[in-house]
Amino acid sequence: MQKRNRIMDSGHNIKPIQIENRLIGPGHPVFIIAEIGVNHNGDKDLAKRTIEAAARVGADCVKFQTWRTEEFMADRELEYEYVSGGGLVKEKMYDMFKRLELPLQWHQELFDHARSLGLVPLTSVADPLSTDAALEADVKALKLASEDLINLPLLEYVAAKDVPLILSTGMADEIEIRDALDIMKRHHALPRTIFLHCVSLYPTKDDEANLLRMQVIQELTGCIPGYSDHTVGPEACLSAIALGACVLEKHFTLDKGLPGPDHAMSADSIELGAIVNAVRRMEVMLGNKTLDIPPREQEFRHVFRRSVVAAHALQKGTRLAATDVVLKRPGSGLRAREIPKLLGCVLNRDVVADAQITWEMFETV
Repeated sequence: MQKRNRIMDSGHNIKPIQIENRLIGPGHPVFIIAEIGVNHNGDKDLAKRTIEAAARVGADCVKFQTWRTEEFMADRELEYEYVSGGGLVKEKMYDMFKRLELPLQWHQELFDHARSLGLVPLTSVADPLSTDAALEADVKALKLASEDLINLPLLEYVAAKDVPLILSTGMADEIEIRDALDIMKRHHALPRTIFLHCVSLYPTKDDEANLLRMQVIQELTGCIPGYSDHTVGPEACLSAIALGACVLEKHFTLDKGLPGPDHAMSADSIELGAIVNAVRRMEVMLGNKTLDIPPREQEFRHVFRRSVVAAHALQKGTRLAATDVVLKRPGSGLRAREIPKLLGCVLNRDVVADAQITWEMFETV
């Protein structure tokens, strides 16, 4: 895989984080997460087929979501409206979340299936029980969704687990991000924490994406930056990579027409595959933060550039004046920066018009 040598501009000395066999951070390939989330629809076979599709399009990671509905839903009458199957669906949030729970007993089988295909398996955790279940299934990092960035007891719990952490920041203001930051510092977890810029709107409109916020979060935290995308299309993802995102999370579905709250706004295999391919091209295009000239471009310097030549026929003994020289292709001779040194020098030979001027043409002093 192409290594990316891009350096962040923030001034922080960011070291990479390793999750399984992937190094994540500046100078390494973007870690692309196919967020299956709830798009398994409670069907383990669908979950496996979606994992397989994510592997085929080149994702690095598949991520699910693990929660217990009773743990976070107090009001069972709250309703939620979403697009599904081309129309609007309204249902009680409790019923929806209960239907889409990822059974804890599926973890090991799904995660092993992902690993067998070369993918890193992850899941967002919402409480201590789901955290422990994920760790028992041997996940190598923990993810917290945006709504749990303010769940300070949960932050304390996961920060103490001594594994890499990925924290989404949707809906969070600066005070709330700083609260999370303080907990990470207290547990010495900052070197293993990744903060994702996220907008918790499904889908996110173009004028709501505010991608530059990702850089502000990175400057505030000093941690590896990333982006969790809910926009339609690839543009926001690619822009985030150009702005320095080292992690990219995109909702993923096997079929946008399937019933459920996230399928319609998720990327399908064609869309995610296009994003993956574009990101890998961008990594190559971004190159290094240096002034080095590519070797192939160096080969054309003498073709495309100009060098100093005689403006007209010059006789031996001429003391060179500014009107005696011009710049013409090819660029294999003396450069324009040498002209001030040439002026006033005396020719030791006749020189024809358009001949390249060389130092050997002048009398030594």
